[in-house]
Amino acid sequence: MTRRRGSGALNDSSSLLPVPPSRSTRGPRLADLPPASRPREKLVARGVGALSQAELLALLLGGGTHREHVLALATRLIRQHSLDGLCRLDLPGWVAIDGIGTARAGRVLAGLELGRRAVAAAEKDQASISTPAAAWQQVRDLGSERREHLVGLYLDGRNRLLARETLSVGSLNTTRTHPREILEPALRHLALGFILAHNHPGGSCEPSSEDLEFTRGIGRAAMLLDIGFYDHLVVTRRGFTSLRERGLMPAGGTW
Repeated sequence: MTRRRGSGALNDSSSLLPVPPSRSTRGPRLADLPPASRPREKLVARGVGALSQAELLALLLGGGTHREHVLALATRLIRQHSLDGLCRLDLPGWVAIDGIGTARAGRVLAGLELGRRAVAAAEKDQASISTPAAAWQQVRDLGSERREHLVGLYLDGRNRLLARETLSVGSLNTTRTHPREILEPALRHLALGFILAHNHPGGSCEPSSEDLEFTRGIGRAAMLLDIGFYDHLVVTRRGFTSLRERGLMPAGGTW
C-alpha cells in the first residue's frame, strides 16, 4: 500500500511539471525551408546584398520562437512596425515585442547602431565639391593621359560626389559625345548637378572654340531637364582651367 501511495504521489507531482510543446504544437521550422530560402545559406551562396530586409533582420535576431521560425518572426516585425519604425525603437521598445528578449534586442540595436556610424563616417569623409579646385582634385589624373578623356562628376544636393564616369575617350586631340550620354548618368544616379572635365594632351589649358560650343550645347540640354551644369574643366599636367571662373559657362546651374 505504501509503495502504491508513493508511486501515486510521484505521478501526481510529475503532472505539475511544465510539458514541452509537442511536434504537433510547434510552428514551422527554418530547417524545413529549402536551403536557398534560408538567410544564412543565401548569404553564403549569393552575398549579403541579395538578402531582403526580413532576411537581414533574421540574421541579427539569431533565432525564432516555438511558434514561428526566425524568418517568419522577422517578416512579421517588419510588416507590423516597418523598417523605419524598427530602427527608431529603443531597448525597452524591442524587449516589449513578443518573442524578443534583452539579448536579442541588444544584438539588433548593436547592428543598427554600427550601420548608422558607418554611414555617418562615410558622409563625414565625403567632402563637398563646391569649387573648381575641389573638382580638379577628383580629375587631376587626366593630366597624364595621352588621349583625350571626357569625365563627368555627378553630385547630390549637397555637392557630394555620387559617381565619376568616363564618358568618352577620343583621339590625341579630341573627344566628343552626345548630350544624352552625359545626362543619362545624372538621371541614373539621381544627381542634382554635374561637372565635366576633359584633358588636353597637347598641354594647353586654354579652352578651344570647339570646347566652348560643346559646353553651350550641354548647358542647353541640362536646362531642359533641370539638372545643374556647374563647370567644365580643361585639365593638363600643369594644372587646369575652369570655364566657370572664366565666365564662359552657360547661364544657370551655378554651385
